[in-house]
Amino acid sequence: MPSVVVWESTKACDFNCKHCRAFSLKERLPDELTAHEIERHVIDRIHGMFVISGGDALKRDDIFEIARYSSSRVMTALSPSGSRISKDVAKMIKDAGIKAVSISIDGPETIHDSFRGVQGAFRISSEAIKNVKEEGVWLQINTTISKFNIDYLDQVKETVMSFYPDSWDIFVLIPTGRATKSMEILPIQNEMLMLKVRQWRKEGLNVRMTCNPYFVRFSAVRGDVIPGYDPEKGRGSAGGARGCMASNGFLFIAYNGDVYPCGFLPIKLGNVREERLDEIYNSPLSKEVGDPNLLEGKCGICEYKLYCGGCRARVYSKTKNIHAQDDFCLYHPKVMYHDKRFQIS
Repeated sequence: MPSVVVWESTKACDFNCKHCRAFSLKERLPDELTAHEIERHVIDRIHGMFVISGGDALKRDDIFEIARYSSSRVMTALSPSGSRISKDVAKMIKDAGIKAVSISIDGPETIHDSFRGVQGAFRISSEAIKNVKEEGVWLQINTTISKFNIDYLDQVKETVMSFYPDSWDIFVLIPTGRATKSMEILPIQNEMLMLKVRQWRKEGLNVRMTCNPYFVRFSAVRGDVIPGYDPEKGRGSAGGARGCMASNGFLFIAYNGDVYPCGFLPIKLGNVREERLDEIYNSPLSKEVGDPNLLEGKCGICEYKLYCGGCRARVYSKTKNIHAQDDFCLYHPKVMYHDKRFQIS
């Protein structure tokens, strides 16, 4: 079974983010998993971490019933939009046994509001952060790096750190959902970003990178610890870095029970209403998605393929080939310097 399961509890959300993976809507859809279904088909079958996401999970009136059930069985985290967390709601989050809450901050107020598609979004999220912290719940700030904020990394860091989060998770935009290729940063900009993150970690910041598996390679070549890899459990994490999680210790469950290798990779593996979650995770298709031995091109010969794997969602969004080499990575595997097939005559 995966070590992390993320559940898209609903597509309903009050924000209108430019990069939304979920194509969020204002109202809930009729075929959402019920509380009974998510408890019986998912929570009762997992042993790792359960993350309640969305849309905005707080748009569901049964979300705290579900959270109390899950937190009594597994480590439970909540990833809301941040638009509905009053003092009373923050207390309900804590009382439900939720151990961690993640709220997005993508930069200073102007940048954040523009990116989130709602005037005043920064102020709303700021209030939510304050309320969560006052309840003593672990606060993680998530930041998506795109062309809209890549040139303001120092300001982004200063803004995030002004909230004194317990942890900071940096995502690099993947062109799926509403996000387009024109919103992506350049590969060379990502190298610059990773340099910044590594330096921030050396300064003592608890910052890591998700959906940016290249940080494994970037850190390793500079002498940092390489995350572990277990064929059964998938890729591990170390030093703020983790390789591609798609079907590697990770599953994403959509609002209607459809299961995907990750939230950015639109390859349906099954549906929890029809199949057991463990059977879906161990299915031939899931194994194929997560198998590093099937990687092609330079990813297939890279000495870090077990630990990094490239971003399969990013590759698929551009090539529709789940195993193609990831051209977002600028690294040249060592074998390329010795294999005549890769040498320029």
